[in-house]
Amino acid sequence: MRSAYGRSRRTWGLGLWCGIGALALLGVQGHGAVAWGQSTQFVDGIAAIVNDEIITVNDVREAMGPETEHLSQQLSGVALDERVKALFKLTLNGLVDAQIQLVRARQLNLHVTDEDVNQQIDGLKKQNQLADEQFLQLLKARGLTLETYKKQVQESILVTKVVNAEVRSRLTVLDTELQEAYRARQEQYKIAGGQTVSHILFLLPPYPTEQDAQRLRAKAEGVLQQLHEGGDFSKLARQYSDGPSAETAGLLGTFKPGELLPGFEEATAQLKPGEISDVVRTRVGFHIIRLEARQAGGSRSFDEVQEELKSEILRGKTEKKYQEWLESLRQQAYIKVLYEG
Repeated sequence: MRSAYGRSRRTWGLGLWCGIGALALLGVQGHGAVAWGQSTQFVDGIAAIVNDEIITVNDVREAMGPETEHLSQQLSGVALDERVKALFKLTLNGLVDAQIQLVRARQLNLHVTDEDVNQQIDGLKKQNQLADEQFLQLLKARGLTLETYKKQVQESILVTKVVNAEVRSRLTVLDTELQEAYRARQEQYKIAGGQTVSHILFLLPPYPTEQDAQRLRAKAEGVLQQLHEGGDFSKLARQYSDGPSAETAGLLGTFKPGELLPGFEEATAQLKPGEISDVVRTRVGFHIIRLEARQAGGSRSFDEVQEELKSEILRGKTEKKYQEWLESLRQQAYIKVLYEG
């Protein structure tokens, strides 16, 4: 019997999946496992036996090192001990699951090439803008050599391959499922109508008097008269409008129901595209509104959301099927847990 992690003592220490592993690697600020080891006395031993492989207590502690360091910065005393014990059990279960998946991958004669591994690592470096030397320094901070890390990545990819072969590749989504899901999400796919509006604003001062209001209304009525006599809305907006919209010839933009000021929105609702309102008062001042366009509300079509729905349904099916498949592997394997933290 040999240690499942004997040749790669920190295997899965960066997570059971490459993505998780990358995050763990990049998040390391120091020797998490070492720092914890200095404050927690323990004797290494066997944590679990999986078929003819062993997982040592040290394997588990090294795998959970960065997370333990994070916990130790937030908690102390009994609270820390309880969380670390729960983390130990969770990590051990993850290592056991990883081992039985690797066994299944080898039974299926699945392989990972050096090119697969190098591509994964190159992608990680590119995504995080890491030079080779920076990447090696991060590995060193985690207590890893490049070869050890490559072993971890190789096993991560192998697990992904076996899950693809045994779970994902056997799942389908029927058209009837897509249609049913689409009908169930009709409310979610509704698109609110909108309206594009311009205005000429006559802004009230912060504490307006009745005389201020009368003066501004008279000014607005005068501009409205010019519009009725054929005046150009855009030119008059640039000339008379207060506020930033004067620079855009009065154009405010496109708004959904409920986004415009009370009073303004109700007046806009009465207009047809191209029509101009009477003088409208709101809490900010007086407006002459022009409706530029109105967009009808509706729903996203089935074709628009089909792939989105398919991915969502597949995720749910994959998780359910994966757990069932993993449980079947557990039932077929010899697993004996000897220490849970």
